[in-house]
Amino acid sequence: MTREIQNRQYQADDVDAIYEAVMESKVELSPWMSWCHADYSRHDAATWVESRPNAWERGEHWSFVIVESSGRLLGTCGIHRIDLLHGLGELGYGVRSSATRQGIASQATRKLCEWAFAEKGLHRVEIIMSIENVASQRVAEKARAVREGVLRQRLLVNGRRHDATLFAVLND
Repeated sequence: MTREIQNRQYQADDVDAIYEAVMESKVELSPWMSWCHADYSRHDAATWVESRPNAWERGEHWSFVIVESSGRLLGTCGIHRIDLLHGLGELGYGVRSSATRQGIASQATRKLCEWAFAEKGLHRVEIIMSIENVASQRVAEKARAVREGVLRQRLLVNGRRHDATLFAVLND
């Protein structure tokens, strides 16, 4: 049974829920996300949440939280590296550890792509992850993204270069 989820824009009172989700998921996130470091704090979460409206207005990052019908925050997703001229952006996602392997990230990804195509006029949404991040690759596949290839040394995570897998969803 698929859980009902919604992507919604960040709200100022999301700080504690974001911090809680990151702390719960630190072991799983830290190999792939440099921002998820040993000293991650509530202040880091607050800084991120407070920066979301301005990043949206500048067209730099369309950020969402993933929530279930009860309002519980399950994760985050967003589109960054936005290029309106060429109609593309790069999608990222993360789901708290207690909510993984339930189809939430792939469902949120599909919803976000549909929104980006309908509301923002994008034609292409790319999803890029380390070739070692098998769980993230499964999310992209379940979201109906097409694997297009490997980008050599595309990512720098925690001081280490990673080859990356490129997936894309097209509005066609």
